[in-house]
Amino acid sequence: MVLSLASLMLSLAFAGPGQLLSNPEAQAKLREAQAAFEAEDFQAAAAAVEAAYIIEPEPMLLYPWAQAERSLGNCSAAVELYQQFLDSDPAEEVATIARDNRDTCQEQLDEDAAAAAAAEAEIIEDEIIEDDVIEDEPAPVVASVTPKDDEPKAKAWYTDPVGGALVGVGVVGVGVGAGLMGAGSGAARKAGDQGTHNGYLGERDRATGLRNGGAIALSIGGALIVGGVVRYLLVAKKNKSQATAWHVAPGLSRRWSGVSIGRRF
Repeated sequence: MVLSLASLMLSLAFAGPGQLLSNPEAQAKLREAQAAFEAEDFQAAAAAVEAAYIIEPEPMLLYPWAQAERSLGNCSAAVELYQQFLDSDPAEEVATIARDNRDTCQEQLDEDAAAAAAAEAEIIEDEIIEDDVIEDEPAPVVASVTPKDDEPKAKAWYTDPVGGALVGVGVVGVGVGAGLMGAGSGAARKAGDQGTHNGYLGERDRATGLRNGGAIALSIGGALIVGGVVRYLLVAKKNKSQATAWHVAPGLSRRWSGVSIGRRF
């Protein structure tokens, strides 16, 4: 599929290596890339196309470079390259294919981020449940009868400090992640405008670092928010159990001459 799409790109451009590029070294690298595509050596293909682009930054080279990265499973890099290619205003036939491939890669990145967030939330939930099991270990206590008017009031679930901390930090993480993703997109757009090779590589690496950092921050922030919600649910359930136990205990205490034997929750 990668080979056929790369060939389609070149045919739509009505250019072979000699027509697409003017620099002999860049032409040689592109021929090397085509041979690597045919051999399905996508690592070599990506390196050769990148070398050709560095020598002669022809926007049409961004498409096969993105295809090679996608075939290697590097969707983060592929999405950036597809977008740079689309920003160069290519022919609509090729733009449509590039847009579809970019969206497919982005969906994969979103799924991976969601899976990471779910896994993190599951770990947090397991830790919270384990802590609550230890806290809720029943221990016999002697409790004197307390008038109903003096019944202790359980704190509202939304005042739980652990849940509040998880949700608060999670919201901050999501905000930071969104900011980093936006900054990464801006840096990716600037990469193509650099007048030097070092400038281009610097902006490209900066964009990749910002986007990766943004994805991690979004994942962790989302997981913390989920963990906070789970904590609130557990606190609400615990408060309900305490209220039920309180209403049962006074009846038992009256039956046992002013002293009841209950359990601490």
